[in-house]
Amino acid sequence: MDARQERTHADAKKWNSQIGKIYYQICPDDSRYFRTIRIAHNAWTGANQPQISNPVYGEPPEELDPIPPLMLTRLMRMQNMSAFH
Repeated sequence: MDARQERTHADAKKWNSQIGKIYYQICPDDSRYFRTIRIAHNAWTGANQPQISNPVYGEPPEELDPIPPLMLTRLMRMQNMSAFH
């Protein structure tokens, strides 16, 4: 077992402050709706992944930040590139 497999979720969260953070994105097809996006750590692939909600009608809560488009693109791309070993 290598060191990557011995890491726990708590270790990953300590090393990456984005894990568990929730952002929002205004839906591109209807600006009256938004989605929330939670950054989660996938222990099986060792990568972060977005957990995207269904569209919600209304304004995003003030305590949430908008997700930078590049961050979302990278998270979505990492999902496709991660493979089980």
